[in-house]
Amino acid sequence: MLSYSQEVKREICRNRALRHDTWAMAYGMLLYGKCFSSKEICLHTEHQAMARLYGNLLSDLVHLQGCITAREVKRSGRKSMFLVTVDEASDREAVIACFGGDGNLHQELLNEENEPAFLSGAFLSCGAVSDPKKGYHAEFVTPHKILAEALTALLSPLALPKMTARRNNYIIYYKESGHIEDLLTYIGAPKSAMQMMEIKIVKGLRNQVNRTINCETANISKTVDAALHQIEAIRRIEQNKGISWLEEDLQPLAILRMNHPELSLRELGETLSMSRSTVNRKLQKIMEISEKLKSI
Repeated sequence: MLSYSQEVKREICRNRALRHDTWAMAYGMLLYGKCFSSKEICLHTEHQAMARLYGNLLSDLVHLQGCITAREVKRSGRKSMFLVTVDEASDREAVIACFGGDGNLHQELLNEENEPAFLSGAFLSCGAVSDPKKGYHAEFVTPHKILAEALTALLSPLALPKMTARRNNYIIYYKESGHIEDLLTYIGAPKSAMQMMEIKIVKGLRNQVNRTINCETANISKTVDAALHQIEAIRRIEQNKGISWLEEDLQPLAILRMNHPELSLRELGETLSMSRSTVNRKLQKIMEISEKLKSI
């Protein structure tokens, strides 16, 4: 059975939308992989699909004289590791030339359109995310300080990550569930982001149940489903038009619902000083707007 982190990586590998920016995705995988230099280009991964994707991207982008070798290494009591290498020196030089001429991150080669694919590649090579049932933590790990700082700068528009040094590695990480959900959506794993959100809603509601004895389980399921549909609708608007595109009186509610999926309609109303019926009416209007965008 795959871990949550493995499921996230599998979703990214299968996301066809990211293939429009294969160069950026490969660039992220190379820079944050095991080795990226004229002496060695190598990726270590436990994911066979990722090893295959890495080889395919390089073969598609660079005319190689030799071959890319992928081999499976058995490990006692642990999952097998896949090692993918570019064997010929001339091929390594060709790969490096295709990606900026050295092993550094050239941010001028990235833009708003290809940054998600680049970050998805970086996450595949050096990222991980914890099971949301146990806690909230997403991280990128690299031994290179300059790459860690560059990655921090690229992630900052989403939410400023924290960075720490540990055992010759630099770790860039998020601990807030909302930030992790935004990250997963941005790098091509929206289903995993929604799964995390659903788990968070259930956890929040279960905590409320512990405090409120008379809360019924059926209401939890109903509230979860409604909140998920509302958030999915708001995300569609955000991705297609932006929250600011909504009417002014709908924007605060849309933002609050996104940030607090566990709140009931009454609690949303109390926070925004409006009645439960007003909250419901405005959410219905947001849902209708989202449905119209879906049909475009």
